[in-house]
Amino acid sequence: MPNTEDPWPPTRPERPHRRTGRGALTPEQLALADDLHTRALALRAASEDGLSIREAVALAAVQLGLEPPRDNTPA
Repeated sequence: MPNTEDPWPPTRPERPHRRTGRGALTPEQLALADDLHTRALALRAASEDGLSIREAVALAAVQLGLEPPRDNTPA
């Protein structure tokens, strides 16, 4: 079986997944973003109508109490 390991490892360290420095999220903001993400994914998976990502995130924000409910009826 051939050797599949890369003989030329990268010379630069990999970039961190999350931003660092100015503009980075606080631990509380990261936890909130993770909660919002998890709830939006669950809502999308459970929806029979196939919620869009935008709709799922908006609904998750309302459920978490981050945003007041909006009336989506056309005026």
